[in-house]
Amino acid sequence: MRKNFAQILKETNIDIKEEYQKLLEIFLGQYYYEISENFLDIYFRGTCITLEEFNRKYDFNFGYDTVDVNIDFFIRFCEYFYNMMNALQIAGRSSYFYYNPVFVTDLILKIIESIGYERVPRDNVFIFVEKSSAAVSVAEILPTELSYNVISYNHYSMKGDLEEKKATILQLANLLEAKRELLQKENKELEKDLFYLFNNFNIRHNNIDPKLKGKYRKHVANMSSDELEQWYDETYQMCLLAFLEIEHADRKKKFDQVKECIENE
Repeated sequence: MRKNFAQILKETNIDIKEEYQKLLEIFLGQYYYEISENFLDIYFRGTCITLEEFNRKYDFNFGYDTVDVNIDFFIRFCEYFYNMMNALQIAGRSSYFYYNPVFVTDLILKIIESIGYERVPRDNVFIFVEKSSAAVSVAEILPTELSYNVISYNHYSMKGDLEEKKATILQLANLLEAKRELLQKENKELEKDLFYLFNNFNIRHNNIDPKLKGKYRKHVANMSSDELEQWYDETYQMCLLAFLEIEHADRKKKFDQVKECIENE
């Protein structure tokens, strides 16, 4: 059974509220003014000309009075602080404060890695996503344009975004369609269940419109958004497993060949 986040925090002795307060103290006490003064050198600022405008536009609001420091809020703050520090380094704005930018970025990475997250580049900035050896392994064998979507599927910004999740699953479904025969050979039950999900859970087809005879699935139509999202997440995990099964088929051939050589010595 997969561990929930509370279990991971307990095992690693990480208090995200304490870590948030520590990083926030460094941010507000050491760097807010410097970032504000050099904001025009922040390469991802878009059309914003002040830090205050940037924060308002993207709803960045971090302070000591924050009560609900949950994991999504904490990761959002870490991404914000990390990318600001990285941008200062790229712009060549050295700091003479006690906590230099390199120390801060290394500290943030150390914290997010200790709670099971990793850094992933996206459009010249970085996001932090839950580590998944399966997702990384599958991303390495997929086309470049899809590998990022696979890794970032569990990013906090994707929670509740059924359309974005469905879009990723559809891309995976299209790739698996071409490999369906091989998957069926390797794992018939997985192939059967996975394509049932593709075709009956409002992914490939509109299964929630009662006017579409033959496609309508009343049970799926009556699911809450949360329940349907859970099934999308299960489908995503099964897609990863399917790609790993397919990859193993080629590995198995190589293994059988070397095994035969050893046994026939």
